[in-house]
Amino acid sequence: MVLDLLRRLELPQPARHVVSRLRALWLFRHAAVGRKTLAAGHVKVDARGALEIGEGTYFVSGLVPCRLVVHPGGRLHIGSRCTFNYGVTLEARREVVIGDGCMFGSWVHITDSIDGSTPKPVRLGAGSWVAHGAVINPGVTLGERAVVSAGSVVTQDVPARMMAIGNPARIASQALTRTEKT
Repeated sequence: MVLDLLRRLELPQPARHVVSRLRALWLFRHAAVGRKTLAAGHVKVDARGALEIGEGTYFVSGLVPCRLVVHPGGRLHIGSRCTFNYGVTLEARREVVIGDGCMFGSWVHITDSIDGSTPKPVRLGAGSWVAHGAVINPGVTLGERAVVSAGSVVTQDVPARMMAIGNPARIASQALTRTEKT
């Protein structure tokens, strides 16, 4: 009832910031949470394992809640200053580690186990960007500042400063090349 009332009110920015911080403290009450972590939207949290969220991480509001699922014996570590758009799903049966400053578009899905298979750790390097609708499969490591394009399904490691494109994803350079006419 109170949340419905708050949604209908147009609060000034400082008040929205306070509400987002209070929501984060409540949602992540069973987790290790860094300072200035905000949840502007709804986040479904099922943390039966270890959940760690770094300082300044932000969960954006949107149509669909984010889902953070940590199974017993699992570990989900989210670094500092990460940004999650709506509809992101993170699931850890063993270990999912997200580096500092990572960004996630809407509807991203990251898991370390598919359909009860043996869990394989997933690691995302600092500054990685995962675009709308991308899927990161078990056992994948993204290097620092790697990019996963929208709709890609990543089944293999992506080196630092490289891009994963397609389904299944292929590795490409992020460098812009210019062809000269002769």
